Amino acid sequence: MHDYDPVTLEVLRMRLDNIVEEMGIAMIRSSGSPVITEARDYNTALFDADGNILSFSDAVLLHIGSGAVAVKALIDTVAEFAPGDAYICNDPHTAGATHPPDTNVISPIFHDGRLVAFAQSQAHLLDTGGMAPGGFAPAAYDCFGEALRMGPGVKLYENGKPIESMRRLILNNIRVPVPYWNDVRSLVSSNNTGTRRLTDTIDELGYEEFVRYAALARQKAEDVLRLRIAAIPDGRYESDEYVEHNGHTNELVRIHCALVVDGDRMLIDFTGSDPQTDGFVNSSYGSTVGAVATVIAHVLAPDVPFNQGVLAPFEFRAPVGTVVNPTPPAPVSNGHLAAGVRVSRVVTRLLNQAIAVSDDPNLRSRIQGEWGDAWTGGISAGLNESGEFYVWFNMDGGGMGTGAQTVADGHDAAGLMCQVGNMLPDVEMNEMLFPALYLHKRLALTSCGHGASRGGFGLDFAWTLWHAQECVQTVFAPTAQLPPWGFAGGLPAGGSGHLVLRDTNVKSLLELGQHTTVDNLEVGERDELDINAQGLIFGPDDVFVQWIGGGGGLGDPLLRDPALVEQDLHDGYVTEAVARDVYGVVPGDRDGATAARRSAFRNKRIGGRPVREAGSLDLLMGDVVPVQNGDGWSCPACRGSLGAGEDWRAGAVTRRRPLHERLAQFGTRVRPREIEPRLLTEGHYCPSCATLLDARISILDG
Repeated sequence: MHDYDPVTLEVLRMRLDNIVEEMGIAMIRSSGSPVITEARDYNTALFDADGNILSFSDAVLLHIGSGAVAVKALIDTVAEFAPGDAYICNDPHTAGATHPPDTNVISPIFHDGRLVAFAQSQAHLLDTGGMAPGGFAPAAYDCFGEALRMGPGVKLYENGKPIESMRRLILNNIRVPVPYWNDVRSLVSSNNTGTRRLTDTIDELGYEEFVRYAALARQKAEDVLRLRIAAIPDGRYESDEYVEHNGHTNELVRIHCALVVDGDRMLIDFTGSDPQTDGFVNSSYGSTVGAVATVIAHVLAPDVPFNQGVLAPFEFRAPVGTVVNPTPPAPVSNGHLAAGVRVSRVVTRLLNQAIAVSDDPNLRSRIQGEWGDAWTGGISAGLNESGEFYVWFNMDGGGMGTGAQTVADGHDAAGLMCQVGNMLPDVEMNEMLFPALYLHKRLALTSCGHGASRGGFGLDFAWTLWHAQECVQTVFAPTAQLPPWGFAGGLPAGGSGHLVLRDTNVKSLLELGQHTTVDNLEVGERDELDINAQGLIFGPDDVFVQWIGGGGGLGDPLLRDPALVEQDLHDGYVTEAVARDVYGVVPGDRDGATAARRSAFRNKRIGGRPVREAGSLDLLMGDVVPVQNGDGWSCPACRGSLGAGEDWRAGAVTRRRPLHERLAQFGTRVRPREIEPRLLTEGHYCPSCATLLDARISILDG
């Protein structure tokens, strides 16, 4: 017998989830920013009086960390709260923000004179002051030049009304004060909605019962997560990821992660990561926690309502002063989309390795290729035809491909793992709000990671200025050289970048009414931009092109169903060259040509004819990694021996090649890295059937 009513528990849980969703609706309806209304770059949440998560919206999961850190910091800073207060913060260092444009408004909630909870709303605002319009500052060497820093404990509303002196102080530092203040008011409106709905709920249930059932909801979530962790064998898994180009130099900044499973607990430890840099790529602690929580939610808790209980079985270690937990004056304005999402990638990789050896098929089915996580940004600023200053953070930058799944190929142009609620803005909406005209918006067919299940494609688009003479651009492409890995033999994906076609005849073609594409333009100069740059001048005859990376593959491409390859060929997703040379599929095969071609590929892989026939990988069940039986390892495709020892790779056939050259052979686009350290692909093949069992990226020093 339960000592509680399960129906009441579920009703309260759903009520809390509905409240945070309604908060988001209130924000969207009161905001005029396409970042919020079109792209849903926001979050809403409720916290209890001690700062524990009661419920969290699913718009931007990365904000789990920044919102939680912000509320805790506020509680630690403010001695006494009052009804009608609202506090604003955006500082990554003191208030946990992912980066300065992601601004939190936090409101205490009172019931019968007692502090019972906090409403928290956060969104990306169009500008936050600092040296670069839009709040991303590749040229910054410290956080003081990046933005106006607020928090924790900066009171903006008192007794339900704005504090006029604070409003003036903030808006005097903002390039677009009117839309900025409207968005701040939309965050307050969101919190007011949450306050009304939560106090109504407590009135219905009673305060004591509300507290009891909220605690039960947290405990139930924690119990589920502990059971799932306990189904993973104890072990330690380690890997490195690298942030590329810190805004000043094309260095690789190391993120080291160790994932340790111990019973029903899991440690995620970033000890060994590089010190913080003087570039804008450092991830705040709030961003790092949010990046880890994102992967936990997707891999281990996709069906669990998110509250504090989901995080209870996990311990995070991020040493202070490192690239994943910096201190002032480290710049941080793109840290969440550089180091932060690299955290998501490496934790995904390690969780893949851990759950792949679990006895639980449901857990194994959650393995996946790494997502194309790393926002490719283009921010434009200037005067429109009315002479008004505008800042355009183009949310098309969120169109990266997701990693391959066990049940299907990855999704195309779908967003970050931490932003599955992301939406791409309509072309017409961007053209209406900003002085731009699109020439194309399509999938980047050189971006997916190939595999038995292939990764999703990223986005490719081009536009030119329209009814404006000039703009200033800031760009960043955090995954240009070092793309996401696949898993279990799935190949790495493509990268991202920007190209400006200078002094074209685009306007004359448009005036003649001709269909205009980047392929039929006369071009004076092709200018491929640096990975990170700001202050770039863009003129009326220039065309701006941006492409975005895809998701990593899952399983050896030679194990992909030929019918799926032929369907991709028919749909225009792959070329005939890719079908033949990556997947070994001969289109229209009726006489075994595909089998013969794949056999020839396998011969070449291991320098001789395989002694066993390759079978297939059971992707649905997640049976895709070598299996250890006693002291020996066996191939998942043919059950042939991979030898004994701690690491099955010692018994595999290993091939290493330069990353850019190797991916180019697969029709996959990454930016070549032409300085040390160099990047390699490292493939490990079964010596019996020549199945590609592992394809990774490695670093070659010297």
